[in-house]
Parts: sequence; structure tokens; C-alpha cells
Amino acid sequence: MRCAAYARFSNDRQSDHTIDDQLRKMRGFADRSGWTILEDHVYTDEAISGTSMERGGLKRLLDAAASPRPPFDCILIDDTSRLSRRLADALNLYERLAFAGIRVVAVSQGVDTQSPQAELLTGVHGLMDAVYSRELAQKTHRGMEGNALKGLAIGGRCFGYRTARGEDGKPRSEIKPDEARIVTRIFQMYADGKSYRRIAHQLNEESVLSPKPQKGRVNRSWCLSSVRVILQNQRYLGKIVWNTRRKVRVPGTGKRVYRPRPRSEWVVTEAPHLRIVSTELYDGVRQRVDKLKELWGRAGGRGLNGQQRQTYLFSGLLRCGVCGGPITLVAGRAGNARAKYGCCWHQQRGDKVCSNGLLIAREELETRLVSGFQQAVLREEVIDKIVKSFEKELGRRVANVDDDLARMRARKTALQAEISNLADVMAQSGYQSPALIQRLAEREKELQAITDELLEPRGSLRTQIRDLRAFAIAELAVIKKLLSAPENITQVRAKLVQRVGTFTLDPVKENGRLIYMASGKVDFFGGAPSRVRCAGGQS
Repeated sequence: MRCAAYARFSNDRQSDHTIDDQLRKMRGFADRSGWTILEDHVYTDEAISGTSMERGGLKRLLDAAASPRPPFDCILIDDTSRLSRRLADALNLYERLAFAGIRVVAVSQGVDTQSPQAELLTGVHGLMDAVYSRELAQKTHRGMEGNALKGLAIGGRCFGYRTARGEDGKPRSEIKPDEARIVTRIFQMYADGKSYRRIAHQLNEESVLSPKPQKGRVNRSWCLSSVRVILQNQRYLGKIVWNTRRKVRVPGTGKRVYRPRPRSEWVVTEAPHLRIVSTELYDGVRQRVDKLKELWGRAGGRGLNGQQRQTYLFSGLLRCGVCGGPITLVAGRAGNARAKYGCCWHQQRGDKVCSNGLLIAREELETRLVSGFQQAVLREEVIDKIVKSFEKELGRRVANVDDDLARMRARKTALQAEISNLADVMAQSGYQSPALIQRLAEREKELQAITDELLEPRGSLRTQIRDLRAFAIAELAVIKKLLSAPENITQVRAKLVQRVGTFTLDPVKENGRLIYMASGKVDFFGGAPSRVRCAGGQS
């Protein structure tokens, strides 16, 4: 009997001798049976799950078995689970090999496909193998959930961290200082207005250490996806977020694909010892990502792909005042300063959708819009006007707060008197009435809440307003500096997205000809480090 042999183990944490142990059992069985294992037909798969059919060794074995003249008569395996841990796959393999005239023997279980009960035994053992695999997955998932809830390591590589065993022997994540500095730099570069692509290119140009490639890939370098994954990872903020998706195997191939889990199943654990970036920096990055989604669609999707595809200062930032559609380059060749901006919906859908057919050269629009923006908005007088208006409104609200404080002080006095009376009654009667005790506890709780509110430091409103003004003026200086240098187009765009969002262009008549009048909402104070909250002014 000419025999082939097949051995497999599931993951790289199992002993390296697992394959040798399986083959030793098969060779012993062959010797006792007087059979011969052909050394040219010993097939193995290492660190691959039996639930997948995408196994190189198994494919070569099946190809040899399906050839017109198979080089072997029998396939030896240690047990049925080595061939497959899915019942459907196990039965399919049994049928394919039986059709090819190939006998299969599981030496540890005594299952031989030549016996009359072969199909029944194959089905029973296949079912048991599938159930074991499913139960093992559930136990592993439960253990991982426990680790996530305790803030322990949850497996997988994460740039910026390493896994080490604590004194209790449990796996814990630790920050790698050299990689943490790179993570912080990536967040800062994106917050400064650089795109995913520009960040990846710059890191590669500087030969900055990149994350280890996935299994099977050899090229170790930065790409758009590696930058995007880092910017989306809340672990750098000191939060472990686990169980956001699940793996599903594709029927027929066994390849794994990921499906999102409902947010209710997510496990989120605070892990301040893993924080790498500040809350302010992380929030700044998220604000920019959200703004890009709003302006140009899904961040990382086609048309954006993690960075602005547009190369001009105001591309994507202009909206038609007639129909609300985008104003884009609709005439002339891209890259030409004389290419013209116009309403995209008018150009593509006609007058019925939008009557705005006004065109303006790119160079003229950029020059006039920048000049008008500087003259009408980027001035300290505008900031002072907004701050003065805000201060007036704040003064009105503070007067209302003073009234509230007076009422709170009066209530505090009344509560203190009630508590004193209740205590006297209980002391004189000597009877600890549950009702009196409950009323006393309620009054004390309310008194403590009022006391905390009255003692809360409110700070100087004038100081906070002064800080707001200084913050806004500093932002003006940054925008003016960036506008003065054409090479800062990416950073200028980032600031415009943050402070303006979009400009609305309305066609109006002036001296008998149509021109565009630009307008927009300006937020000078978003992200200001102050407890005072205010809305940006309009200009």
C-alpha cells in the first residue's frame, strides 16, 4: 500500500515537534500494517487553522490525489481534525477522495474510509471536531474579554506598545518610548494640516521606523492605511476598545473577512497608563477628520483617500449661493491659472437645477477671495467686536447667576435650620425613627450639593475673556503667516476648514455686471483653552 501522509497544527504557540509527533504515529502504523509512506508525498501545514481550506499542503495533497494516475493509494492522518474542523468540509473531502479512489485512515481514531461505517464515523467525528473548534473559540473570546475589562494585553500588534508579563504572570501592554514619539509626531503632523499621503511620504523619506508588515508581506514602510489606522486608534488616548468586529469565514474558501459588531457589544476600558497623545491633540485630529468627511465624503474613501485630492487653495471649500451645490473648476485645463470656477450643478445638470452660469478664473478668484478675507475678517477689530458682543451677553447671564446664588444661600440657611431641628427632636426623644433619619439624610445631601456649588471656584470672567481674545488673535496671526507663503497651501486649507468650513458665492450685480459676493461663518474661538463657551462671529 503506497501511502501519503498529512500533518497540521493550528497556531505558532504550539510545540514545533507537533508535526514530528504526528508523523511518528503514522510511520509506526504503516510499519505495523506493512505499508509504505512515500517520503515525496509527506504534506504539512504549520500554524494554520483546520477551519480554513486555504492551506498550501492540503491543496498539493488534493491535487496529487485528483491527478489521472495518483502516486499513492492511501492518505494517513493522525485524526480527522487534522484534515478539517468543519463538518461540511470534512464530508466534501471524503466524497472527493472516495471518487478518486483514495483511501483515508485516521490512525489515532481507527477511522478507515474503506469500512462500511466510514461515512457515519466521518460525520460523527467531523461534528465533534466542529463543536470543539466552536467551543474553543468561545472560550478564547471569553478570556480575551476578561483581559480587556482588566486592562490587560488583548493580543495583536499595536505600534507604540509591547507585551510583557507582569509579576502575576499576566500579559500587560507597555509603551515603547521610541515608537511612542513617532505616534505623537504623526498626530501632530496631521493636526498641522498634512495629509495621510504626505505624512507617509515624509516618514519614508526620513527612514522612520514603521509598523511590522502583516504575515506574508516583506515591504516594511509607511503607507496611507498605516497612518490612518494610527490616527483612529483610541488606545493612544488611554482607552482599550475591544470587540468592535468579528471574523467570518467565506463559505467554500475559508478565507476570513471582518464584520462590524454593534456598538452595544464593544468593550471599552480606561487605561491611562497607555496614553501617548494628549486629549487636546487627539480631539484636534478628530475634528479635522470629521470636517473632511463633511466636506469631501468619507475620509479614506475614493475621491479623498485620506488626503485632499484637490491641489488648489479653495477647491472643495466653495458652495453656490443659488442651489447650494459645489463650485468647482468647470472650464479650462486643470493646472492652468485661467481655468474657471463655476457651479458644478449648473454645468452638469442645466438651468433647471441651477441658474447660476457665472464663471471666474481660478487665479482671479483666489486673489480676490484671499484679499477680501484678509480685509474683512483677518483684523483685530473684528475680534474686538465679537468679544464685546459676547461680553455684553455674558454680563446679562451673570446677573441671572447672581440671582440664583442668592436663592441658593437662602435655601442653605433654611436647610441648616431644618437639620438642627431634626437632630434636636431625635436627641430629646431618644427614638431613632427611620422616617426622621431618612429626612435628615435627604436634607444633609441637599445641603452638601448647595455648599459644593457655592464653593466652586468661578474664576475671573474678565481674565477668561481676555484669554479668548488672545487665542483668537494668535489664530489670526497664524492664518496671515500661512497665507503669505504659497507653499503652505496644505496648512492654509486645514486652517480654513477649521475656522471657516465653506465659502458661499452669490452672483450679484455691480456696476452693470455680475460678480461673486463671498460669505461664510467664521469661528475664531473653537478649541480655545477656556471654560467660557461662545459661538464664532459671522462676517
